[in-house]
Amino acid sequence: MLYKFLAAALMPLSVILLLGAAALVLAARKRFRAAAGTGAAAFLLLLAIATPAVSDAMVRSLEGRYLPVLPQDSPSADAIVVLGGCLDPALPPRLTPELIGSSDRLLHAARLYRAGKAPVVVASGGFVPWTASARPEGEAMAALLQEWGVPPGAILVEPRSRTTRENAEETERILRPRGARSVLLVTSAIHMPRAMAAFRATGLSVTPSPTDYLVGDPGPEAYLEWIPSPDSMKRFQAAYWERVGLLYYRLRGWTR
Repeated sequence: MLYKFLAAALMPLSVILLLGAAALVLAARKRFRAAAGTGAAAFLLLLAIATPAVSDAMVRSLEGRYLPVLPQDSPSADAIVVLGGCLDPALPPRLTPELIGSSDRLLHAARLYRAGKAPVVVASGGFVPWTASARPEGEAMAALLQEWGVPPGAILVEPRSRTTRENAEETERILRPRGARSVLLVTSAIHMPRAMAAFRATGLSVTPSPTDYLVGDPGPEAYLEWIPSPDSMKRFQAAYWERVGLLYYRLRGWTR
């Protein structure tokens, strides 16, 4: 969990706020040249992360590593593994967990199962420490998979993981006694490089099955990619988070 706190503290928006605060302090101390330089650095960083051409290039560099494959064209495996982080918990006033952008993962996993690509689906997701969710995400994921046509007997819930590395280790622990060694790994395309590296480190034979692509190819109005956008900041930070996470995993020897 350490890297999550470090990465959050070093997120671009946090750095921009720190630079802005430093510029104000320097200006108050009449160090105007240093204040101007620090303020300019904050502005340029803000402009970079708010510009779609920049953020989308970062996202594509991750999402482009694994291209999508239709469920019916996917290879078969011993299990389909779908990773958590794809539902908002049932916190008041919500009555049930709610779908978010990355909920495409669950739908894609259900489609793979209905296409006959594996006999079981592993719903991997535990408690997120900074939420007050009443149950592991894996249980909520399993309930939705059932709604979308996966029978209860074909669903294995992995309720303990809190990180991608734990997703991999806990899933391997569940599948090992069943003799399952090959998996179709379902997660968001931007998250797939780190997820693949973590799952390969367990010794499983892993085939990527990405979904939830954040960006597409530029359309005829590509010039709009140079107009700053709040959504661009979210995409930039998502790509930054994955790159920091992948670097941390490699430094710790958690990848293959």
